[in-house]
Amino acid sequence: MDFTVAVTDGACTTTASFTVDGTFCGTIPRGISPNGDSLNDTFDLGGMGVRHLSIFNRYGTEVYSYKGSYTNQWHGQDRDGKDLPDATYFYSITKQDGSTVTGWVYINRQY
Repeated sequence: MDFTVAVTDGACTTTASFTVDGTFCGTIPRGISPNGDSLNDTFDLGGMGVRHLSIFNRYGTEVYSYKGSYTNQWHGQDRDGKDLPDATYFYSITKQDGSTVTGWVYINRQY
């Protein structure tokens, strides 16, 4: 997001512009339940400023990857769009500021 601030003191005005890459205030989900009930169906990282997401299975094989402005595109599918089985997966997130975050997420599709 781009912001511009103008400060006026009497007849003088100074303007400054700046960019905020993310406004993420929550926590990274520890689990998703992509079962179509619209509750926790996706790995929602909206506002975190994610530019690359990789998902790995327990053997360290990358099963999903997204490059670009990620928000909530992963709903438990592999790179071919097929549903992954219920299990713990590991993620690597690269943010717009270049920092990296790693962790795990559990898929539970129980209906």
